[in-house]
Order: sequence, then C-alpha cells, then structure tokens
Amino acid sequence: MIAAAPDPSVRLYHWRVTNTLDGSHQPDVSRRLLGRRALPKWLPPRRRGDTVRRERLHALLADSVEYDVTVIGAPAGFGKSTLAVDWCAESALPAAWLSLDRGDTDPLVLIADLVGAVRQRFPTALEDLAGRLAMGAAPQEAGALVAELGTAIQSDVDELAVLIVDDLHLLDDAPSALDVVDTLIRGVPMNMRVLLLSRTFPALPSLARLSAQRRAFTISSRELVFTPEEADAFLTQSHVDDPEARAELARRADGWAAALAVLADRYEPGRPRAAESDFILDQFIDHEVLDRLDARHINLLTSCSVLPLFDLEFAQALTGDPQAGATLRDLERTNHFLIRLGYGDTAEWFRMHALLREHLIGRLEREQPARLLELRRQAAALAHRRGMTAEAMELSLDARDWPEVVRELEDECEALYQRGEWGTLAGWIDRLPREVLDREADLAITRARLAAKFSRSQECLVRLDEVERQPLGPEQKVRAQLYRGIAHRGMGRLTDAIAACRRARVLAREHLDDGHPLYAEIDLEEGTALGRSGQLEGAQQRFSDAAEAFDRLGDHHRGAEAHNGLGSALYEIGRLAEAMSEYTAAQRRWRMLAEPQAQVATMNNMGNVQHMLGELETARDTYTVVVERAVQIGQQRYASYGREGLATVERDLGRLEAATTLYTIAIHEAQEVDDTPLILGATYGLAMCYRERGELARARTLLDHGLRSAEQSGALLHQARFRIGIGATLLAQGQAQEALTTLEAGVAAADETGARREQALGRLLLAAACYHGRRRVQVAEYLDRVHEITEELGYDQFLIVEARQIADVIEHAAARRVAGDYYRRLADRLRRPDPEELPVAGALRIRAEAFGTPRVVVDGRDIPDLEWRSERAKELLFFLLQNRRPLRKEEIAVGLWPDIAPRQVNSAFHTTLYRLRRAIHPQVVIRAAGGYQVNPDFDVWYDAAEFEEVARATERSEPWSQEWVDGLARAVGLYRGPFGVGLESEWVEEARGRYQDMYLTSMLALAQAAMKRGDPAEAVRMAQAVVDVDPLNEDATFRVMEAHARRHDLDQAARSYRRLSDALRAETGSRPSPRLRALYDRVLSGEVLDDPDASPGLLGRGR
Repeated sequence: MIAAAPDPSVRLYHWRVTNTLDGSHQPDVSRRLLGRRALPKWLPPRRRGDTVRRERLHALLADSVEYDVTVIGAPAGFGKSTLAVDWCAESALPAAWLSLDRGDTDPLVLIADLVGAVRQRFPTALEDLAGRLAMGAAPQEAGALVAELGTAIQSDVDELAVLIVDDLHLLDDAPSALDVVDTLIRGVPMNMRVLLLSRTFPALPSLARLSAQRRAFTISSRELVFTPEEADAFLTQSHVDDPEARAELARRADGWAAALAVLADRYEPGRPRAAESDFILDQFIDHEVLDRLDARHINLLTSCSVLPLFDLEFAQALTGDPQAGATLRDLERTNHFLIRLGYGDTAEWFRMHALLREHLIGRLEREQPARLLELRRQAAALAHRRGMTAEAMELSLDARDWPEVVRELEDECEALYQRGEWGTLAGWIDRLPREVLDREADLAITRARLAAKFSRSQECLVRLDEVERQPLGPEQKVRAQLYRGIAHRGMGRLTDAIAACRRARVLAREHLDDGHPLYAEIDLEEGTALGRSGQLEGAQQRFSDAAEAFDRLGDHHRGAEAHNGLGSALYEIGRLAEAMSEYTAAQRRWRMLAEPQAQVATMNNMGNVQHMLGELETARDTYTVVVERAVQIGQQRYASYGREGLATVERDLGRLEAATTLYTIAIHEAQEVDDTPLILGATYGLAMCYRERGELARARTLLDHGLRSAEQSGALLHQARFRIGIGATLLAQGQAQEALTTLEAGVAAADETGARREQALGRLLLAAACYHGRRRVQVAEYLDRVHEITEELGYDQFLIVEARQIADVIEHAAARRVAGDYYRRLADRLRRPDPEELPVAGALRIRAEAFGTPRVVVDGRDIPDLEWRSERAKELLFFLLQNRRPLRKEEIAVGLWPDIAPRQVNSAFHTTLYRLRRAIHPQVVIRAAGGYQVNPDFDVWYDAAEFEEVARATERSEPWSQEWVDGLARAVGLYRGPFGVGLESEWVEEARGRYQDMYLTSMLALAQAAMKRGDPAEAVRMAQAVVDVDPLNEDATFRVMEAHARRHDLDQAARSYRRLSDALRAETGSRPSPRLRALYDRVLSGEVLDDPDASPGLLGRGR
C-alpha cells in the first residue's frame, strides 16, 4: 500500500516568497519559535534557605532514578516543586527545568519549550533540532520531533540528566500536547530521567504500561503530606519555639505544605490562635497573607497577577511605581507566594504562587473588573513591544481588546501556520466573539482550513458555508473552494473533492494572475484526490505540474510532496522505474529538510517498488526499517503501512499465517487513525489470504465489504481490485460463469484507471475463468494480452500469487507454448520458497578481554575509549561479567565507588550505566532478580571466565596427560597480561593477584612437562617468564637452573641462582631455600642432572 507523504495541505503556503534586494526569491521563514518564548519558564525556582530536608521523600526520589519516569502528583501547595528543587540541588545530576503555561497546550510550542529547557541547561546541545524548529514544523510532525528530541539528547548530552516538567495539569484539556509528553516518556533516552509535576494524575496512556514494566514511579499527595514529625521539624526550624503552638499550627495545616509555610511565616508568639479549624482558602490568604501587607505590596501583587511570569519592567509599568524593585525584594524575602526564577542573584523574573494569583484575579473580577481589563491591556501592550507575541495575544484576549487581537492575528497568522502551531492559532481564533469573526473573512477561512487539518472535515464545510454567506474577494473565494476539496477528500468523498478543486481552478483563472502560487496548490490537491479515486493519468499530470511549479518557486517541502505523489501515480500505473526516480527526488528533499516522518512514508513507497520488481528480501528489509523508524518517531500510521507491506511479502512467500496476522494488525491500526486507503488495501490482502487458505466464505465477506466501501468513497482503483478479488474467489468456488461477469467488470474498471498491473491480473484470471468454462479460444487471447502487458511493464512479480492458484491454466499455456516460453518460465517460478530459508537476525556478539589492557569488541568492532566516555563505564561491564549474577546497585557501588557519599551513588551509578549502554547497546545490561546483569540473550565471550573454565577442566584431567598439558597451554594462551591493566579498584587488584598466581603455576607446570618430554629449551622459556614476573619465585628459579643444567649450560644455571640470592638479600634479608642451595652446589660441582622432578604443579596452587 502506498503511504502518502504528510497531508499535501499540511503546509499550505508554508513558504511566503518575498523579493530580496537582488531581485531573487527567498522563502520568508519565521525563526522565532524558540526565541519568542519567555526565558523564565526554562529556569528552576531558586532553592529556599528555610526548607526542611524530608529524608523519606529524598530517599523516594533517589530510588526513582532507577526508573525512566517519575510522577509527583498532588494538589496545589503540597510542595511538589520545592521537593524537586531541593532534591536536584543535593543530587549530583544536572537538571533541566520547564514550567508549563497555557501556551504549551499547542504541541509544537511544548516541544520548542522542551528543547529550550534542555538547551538552557546544556547550551551546546540540540542545535540542529532547535534550528529545525525555528524553520517551522507541522503539528502532525510532533511525534517525529519528540523522537528526534530523545535522539538528540542521547547524542548531545554526555551525562545522565533529569528533565523536570512542572504544572503538567495545564495540559489536561489538550490531548495533542499530552500526546507529546506520552511520546516523550515512552521513549526516554538512556541518559535522561523525566520528572513530571502535576496537580492531577496525568492522562498519559503509556504510564500504566511503564509502571508494569517498572519504568515509571509515582509519588502522590499521600507521600507528600507532612508527617507530624516533619511538620514539627519545619516549624522548629522556622523559630516556632512553643511546642503547643507547633502542634496547633501542624494540626491546622493538616499536612498541607503551603498552609504550613504561611502559618509558620506569620506566626507571632502569644497571638491567640484562629478559631476556625476548617478555613476557606480565600479567607486564609486574605487573613494570613494579604491583610499583613502594606498597600505597596498589595498593589504590586494585584497588578502583576495578570501575568504568570513577570520581571521588574512589567512590575514598574503595571504599578506605575519606579521603586517596584524594592517592593519585589521585600515580597521575595518575606512571602512564600513569590518566587524568583533563575540560577543566581542576577535572575530578575518572578512567579507568583498559583493560589495567590487566582485569588487576586478573582477579587479583581468581583470588585474592580474595569481595572482588571486595563491591567491586561497595559501588560499586552508591553509584551507586544518586547516581542512576547504569545503572551501579548493571551492578554489581549483576556482583556477582550478585539481590535488589537485581530491586528495581532493578521500579523502573526501566516507565521503561526507556517510553523505548524495550528492548535495555538485555532484556540486564539475560537476566543473571538462570533460577531467579530463574521467581519473577518480571512480569519474565518483560516479557521475552516485548520478544521480540515485537524481531520474535522464536516466542521470545515460548515465554517466555509458560513463564510460564503458574506461578500468575499477573489483569492478568498479560491481558497474557500480549495479547502472544500481538502475537507471532501478527508471524508472520503473523492468525486466532490475533485469537483471543488476544479471550481477553485476556474475561479483562479477568472481572477488571479497566471503565476499565482495558488495554482500549484490546486494542482497538488487535485492530484491527490485523483490519485485516491484511481484516475491515475489525470493524477500524474496534476502532480507533474505541481512538482514543476513548486521547484520553480523554491518551495522544497511542497515540491517533495508533489514528487512523492507523482511517484505514487506512476507506481499505480505500473511505470516503476519512473516512480522510483520520483521517490528518490522526494527523498532527497525530505533529507534536506530533515523531515523524518515524510522520509519514512517515501521509504515505504520505495519498498513497494522493490516488491513489485521481485526483490522480496530487499523489500522485506525496507518495510522492516519503515516499521522500526515509524515507531521510533511516534508515527503509528506509517508503521501500519510498513506492516501491510511486510504482509504482502509474506503472502508472496506463501507464509499465509504471518501475512494474515500482519494484515489484521494493519487494519486495526488504520481504523484507529481513519486511514481509508490503508484499510481498503489491507482488507483486500487479508481477504486474498483467506481465499488462498480455502476460507472462501470469510474471503467473500471481506471482499464484498471492501467493494461497498470503495464504491462509497469513489475509489475506482480499489473497486477494480475488489471485483478482481471477488472473481478469483468465485473461481475457487467453481463458479466460472459468475466469475467471468465479475472479472470483466473489474478489468473494465482497471482499464478506466490506467492501472496496468490490475489490467494484467484481471485478464489472467479471466483466462482461468474461460479455461474452466470451456471457452478455450479466449484463453489464449487473454494470456497473450497478459504477456504483452508484462513485457511493456518489464516485470511480473504481481502475478505470482494468483498464478499459483491457477497452476493448471499456467501448465496448459506452457504446454501449448502460448506467448512462447513465457508461461513455461512462469511455471518454473511457482515453487514456494521454504520459510525456514529466510534469514534470522543473530544475537549481539560481545568479546570482552580483561587480561592486559581491557578491551571490548562488539560484532567485530573494537569499542574505542572515546565511546566509553569514562573508564568506569568499561569497568562496570567487567565487574558484572566477573560476578556472573544479578547485582544490586549497592553491591556495585561497593565495588566501584567505595568512598563516595550515599547520596551520590545514584547519579554515579546511573551515569555510568548510561555510558555503558550507549557504548554497546541499550539492552546490554538489564534488570533481573532485583539487580543488574549483562543481558543473557547476548552472545558474550569473556576471557577471564574462559580462563577459569579451562582451569577447572584441566584440574579434572590426569596429571601429565596430553589433555592436561593442552589445558595448561590453553589457559596460558588466554592470559595476555595482568588482569585489568589501568583499573585500580580493590576488586580488580584481588582478581589480578588470583589470576596471576594461576598463570604462574600453570607456566611452571608447563616447564616441568617440557622437561619430562626432553625439551629443556622450552622449559627455560616457560620458567624464565615466571621469574620475569616474580623475581623471588624459588620454584621458577629451580626450574630455570634445572633446564640450563640439562642443556649443560652451567654458567647460566649459576647466574640464575645468584640473581635470586641477590634479590632475596635485598628484599627480605634471607637466603635461598636448602633445596635450591643443594641444586646450586651440584651445578658448581659440574654434575649434570638426568631426570626432572617428577611431582607436577597443579593449577591454582601458590608458589
């Protein structure tokens, strides 16, 4: 099935062409997506000096580092942000902070803010992604952008970090924005932990699955409530010295952190306690906060409450007080409800506590509504002057300043659309009163256009009906018709879609210049509708015209869409070489534009070409990559197209069970996203699988249903396919005459569309119907025509499956040499491939060498030191391999970081684990039995483990046997040098000493064996190697002297003794053993030894 590139209307007028000074045309692209947002939301609140450390909550957060995602969910004032700030300040993990606001309900704004927050903490990271966002994106690319964000973090951030997203509850009514967060947590990069702070439990579908997989961790209000002990500690720290007063304040706060903080801040010794026990929040804030402030403080808080974030300039402008800075400092110092944002004393942005802000705005609405509107207008004007477009728009809307809102929308509308911030734009337009929108036709048409983009086609048509009741200009009329076409296509009404595009073309010719860019848009939209309806020749022409126009205009994105559409039209016609050329042109542009979603769609289409050319394994690999990449970027639609492609390959290979499963999955997924072409294509494939399995009733039911759907949508090509499928099923049921009638209708439809493959396939089945219907004369005619079509096309892979079902007809044609040798060759190809012959991916192969300088080779590639990022990451791998069982984090910390503070263990361990996984594979270390171990599914060879296994096997052998000697030689061969050279941990030193003892003992035993078989030269080499490592080893010196004596080289034997004697005197002040002195005396006397010592040294014995 052909995967359409992102909807061709996604970026309608994505580029505005402007004249440059030299007369050339360049796209005018807004680059303010990242720069326009207020910087303070990317800054963490300053850590307060008067908070109490809550050990149990810090321990919970320390444990949460084991998980990809942690959710802290509790009502306002429970200390979520304070806990996160305190924990991050104490943790060694770097943290990026994002405080959400209402603007983040737009998925692209949210993504831009996530990028901004990460870049605030890691300024050199995500540069490519930030640049791409600045160029503009479409909302449907959100999944791809989030996936790219994860990939970029993993690539650009060289340590384990935490991303904290505060006020997630603001997205509760924004499902598209929540989808962004859900996609983020579903694919958290290895070097990132996500901490979500929310007043409500977030409606993220992946949370349940992640929790089941022990990848998500939740802290609720139950844990956040202050215990009596914690409340007492906090109040004591806040200088509430009276135990009875502390108990009363703790009782009134009832574990609520915000109330506890306010009560402690306003506590006065001897003041009578408040009578009410269940205070109302408004009264509480009035009495305990506002009533204690002077007029300057209240004026500043009230004036600035219209802003979620403000700085000194806003405060001075809204209060009219040039001394507002001093007031801000007073409030920050004395009040819990105003927080300075930033990393240092120079930070000048402030955030008011949400409860206090809501309370103040409510008072203004009740008591001073005119002042509230004026404050919002003033704040909007200042925000506009400062380039804070989104904030200015929100304030103007809140102020109901409709002329200003319209002016700002007219200025920003096209830029917002080009950047793909459709949700933001639609939300702003929807807040305009009906009477205002009725006067603004351009905005009303834009809103209808957005409804089509949101797949709300009926809403789009209703809005256009309303717009067209008022007088419209020529271009407005053209756009209205064009958007009607998009809406009709989205509803599956392809005939109406084509008619609307043609009406738009007629209006354009009447009123617009020949070179107007709208013509290219009309060509693209009409080509898309024609292609889906099966009018392939017309679609080819429209796509060709659109591609030429967009290339001329320099609109690379729309040009890529046109080339992809042209490739799809040519593919359906059967001209595969030309189709591949157009797909390649589209893919080249997608890569230039860094559009991963569109690249996946076009890659799927290339897989279709490979499949039709009979390159089944290549096509299978391509579809597999399509599925993997689509899942990675959160594009389930294109993953479904890939699965449908895989199903067609499996069907061609005769693997009907696998094909049936894949088709079924593709249909269900296509229904979820309402993708009619994919539903029809996968339904046809599934039905034909049932027919080939002999389940003819099920096949016929699906085919009849598919035909009705294709007829309702006007999809002529799909009608041809389903009629041909019904004819094939009738043939299988032995109803040749009924099959003839249905197949003739299918072939007629195929001829009308120009779909050459369907023309050939239908005629092949017609030949079979004639053969079984005793109309033998027509059999040869149809078969000859099939051969002619395949010769014109240059391929015939699409015939194989159906030819397999009518093998008797193919054999008949081969015997009578119909079309020469063609059908004989076709008959030879009908043998089903053996499913067992298909390649199976092997496990990851890891070779870990600890002897000498540690070295790791993965699938034949040596991992360089640069990729480990730290020696500890490599050491962690060897530590896990050495212990050969799941290890708890604490056990690992004892081995690798015995001296660091407990609170630093989490960050050290997880950063190191991330680097290990990044160097080798994300699953190289897995959780098991409450600990961590190297993945047992990987093919791991570890030299130290092999050394020990050889040693154990050798000890079980008969001493001095050939098996015993061979085992010693294998063990010695594995020992390339001391264990873990360059690693200095205690566990390494212990292993190093043990393995060295085993190696030296083995070398001495080999020296002894060499003497026994009469090879004193080899004995000298073996024993001297031991002396070189351990100059005080008397056994080794004895074997060296003995071997030299056997060779009649008494001088060398004597020198060996004297070197040992001198070394012992210098190091220990002792003399060689009596046994060695006796040998030395015999050397000096000139006696030649005839027999070596017969007692063998065994592996594992010390010297």
